[in-house]
Amino acid sequence: MASVPLTAALEISAIEVLESISDGFFACDFDFRFLYANASAERQLARSRDELIGRSVREVYPELAASGAVDPAALREAARTGQPIELEYYSASGRRWYRASVRPCKWGWSLYFHDVTRGHLTREALEESERQYRTLIDSIDQGYCVVEMLFDERGAPVDFRYLEVNDAFAAQTGLVDVVGRKARELTPQIDPYWLENYGRVARTGEPVRLERYSSPLGRWFDVYAFRLDHLSTSRIALLFRDVTARRRTDDALRESEERFRVLVEAMAQAVWEADPAGNLQSYSASWRALTGQLSAQWRNEGWLDAVHPDDREATRRKWFDGIARRSPFELEYRIVAADGSVHWSNDHAAPLFGLDGTVRKWVGMNIDITERRSAEEALRDADRRKDEFLAILAHELRNPLAPLRTGIEIMRMGRIDAERGERVRAMMGRQVDHMVALVDDLMDVSRISSGRIVLERRPVELAAVIRSALEASDPTIRHKHHEVSLTLPAEAVWVDGDPHRLTQAIGNLLTNAAKYTEPNGHIFVTLARGTGEAIVCVKDTGMGIPPAMLSKVFDLFTQVDSAIDRRQGGLGIGLTIVRQLVELHGGRVEAHSEGPGRGSEFVVHLPLSATPQDELDAPRLSDAGVRPRRILVVDDNADAAQAMATMLGLLGHEVDVAFDGEQALSRAGRIRPEVILMDLGMPNMNGYVAARRIRQSEWGREVLLIAVTGWGQQADREASEQAGFDHHLVKPVELETVQSLVAQLDSR
Repeated sequence: MASVPLTAALEISAIEVLESISDGFFACDFDFRFLYANASAERQLARSRDELIGRSVREVYPELAASGAVDPAALREAARTGQPIELEYYSASGRRWYRASVRPCKWGWSLYFHDVTRGHLTREALEESERQYRTLIDSIDQGYCVVEMLFDERGAPVDFRYLEVNDAFAAQTGLVDVVGRKARELTPQIDPYWLENYGRVARTGEPVRLERYSSPLGRWFDVYAFRLDHLSTSRIALLFRDVTARRRTDDALRESEERFRVLVEAMAQAVWEADPAGNLQSYSASWRALTGQLSAQWRNEGWLDAVHPDDREATRRKWFDGIARRSPFELEYRIVAADGSVHWSNDHAAPLFGLDGTVRKWVGMNIDITERRSAEEALRDADRRKDEFLAILAHELRNPLAPLRTGIEIMRMGRIDAERGERVRAMMGRQVDHMVALVDDLMDVSRISSGRIVLERRPVELAAVIRSALEASDPTIRHKHHEVSLTLPAEAVWVDGDPHRLTQAIGNLLTNAAKYTEPNGHIFVTLARGTGEAIVCVKDTGMGIPPAMLSKVFDLFTQVDSAIDRRQGGLGIGLTIVRQLVELHGGRVEAHSEGPGRGSEFVVHLPLSATPQDELDAPRLSDAGVRPRRILVVDDNADAAQAMATMLGLLGHEVDVAFDGEQALSRAGRIRPEVILMDLGMPNMNGYVAARRIRQSEWGREVLLIAVTGWGQQADREASEQAGFDHHLVKPVELETVQSLVAQLDSR
């Protein structure tokens, strides 16, 4: 082999290298005419060397020259900066991209290039994918962002930076211009909950779904957090939605459902649901509380086990008959409660239909109607007692009417002597008094029930009331030959009350004890002081009260034993009056009995009042030093008039009596009294007329006129004041009261 110069050898070696490389290579003169092209250049550009050598770049690639890509100035600039240029070239094989580098050399320029079509297409695809990704992300109404988690030296998440957000981000969060900024910069009070969960997603790559309230933003968010790729442990994406409105709706719905549930659970009525076949599926707590049945016990047909055995089969039959009809229905039956008590239930049932017209389920409610049924029974009982009362009333009225009619017939005959005539008149008077007492009792019940009784309250010493009641009941007690034991405390017991009405109440108890105790019985009357109350007890050895009647004896028209009550007389309203009067005084009355034949006990409780100061300070009557006065006592009840006159006479007064208004005018005109105590309801001339006549006389203008009457209503007081009375006292009258009024004359 012939030797060649070193330089030539080197040139040969360089050409061999250029021919072997995969990059294309051109050698050009200073005007960018091709001097050399390697094999790779021929192959990549599909041009032979013969087509290239001696020709310029513009001549060979006019389309590139037209675009300016291979303009000599552009090529020189690329050589100067050393930056490669990319060329887009269309060849027979299609569209291609090349990356070329230009270097200056001794003969001009050298150009290295290689095919970057694959990379360019990949980049274009990536860019298209990015455009599509952005279009997709920006088109959704959910918020989206990519964040970079920031950790401290211990690896705990402390913040994050927003790298990317979509168009909906601002609308969903209310935050703007966030890219590149940290979360704590935008919301300093960020909840650690978000950081902990986002940090866990970044570290583990496990996505998480979160729903939580953001206090700084004042919104609820539903967030799906996921890591973007398995290589990054700090970048995560958040897809989220503001669900505040939905949460409010959900909360309102939950609150509504909770209110409904609480209402259902709190209702006395039991609310239930059953399947289309009528098998019970749910029951509210009130059913469980009433029956004690657990869920497994009442489910399906188990609830029927709580129905009273006597009602169970009929209830089951009516229940499934109603279910079969597919229309609302009602049932009434008795339920045996967990404590053994029996309750009446009214069951309302209604079907709920689906769109296809079939029954989806049954809903209903059990209403406890025990009180209603009891009220209905009470009404029936009251109606029965009313009928009994009317029969008794007719009997009680006929009893005195018969002797009255007989007396009238005797008087018409006119052939009786004075003694017989007096007996007849006395008999007729007693019968009239009996009828008046009946009517008075009826009127008292009516006035008390309608609230037309006005109590004349003042400090009352109960021992005096009991004595007055015993005195009023004495005829009945003596007639039956009963023994009375009275037990009073050493100290006075005071209450705030109406002495007349309290006497009436206790008197009714005494009369009741006397009437319903066989002759020669025993009545015990006790007064005691309790804790804050006075206790009056009236006990007898009489017929007793059946246990079933103890709660009813105070009801209007109640008869414990109709046959006995008719035999004893009375309307069955005495104890009703007792209860009403005691309750008007703020007290209560109780009935006790061990049963028929074991006697009865009635206990009255009344609130105590303090001893009145004037009672503590005032001297007794014997020491009062009241100046004697001329007093006229006027009452058609001769016994009452004489008794009052006797007491006043014992106190040193000069007393005369009259028995009607006309006698009062006549006697007063003669004796010129300083004080007149006068009844109002009298024959011939009543107290009102007499008082007006007295006030019209010259001597009567200064007389102290005191009405003493059984009429105590406010209207009665106003009428007596208009007639000219100075004071209005209601019987029974305490002597101390009369004496204190008489003493007022000293200050006139």
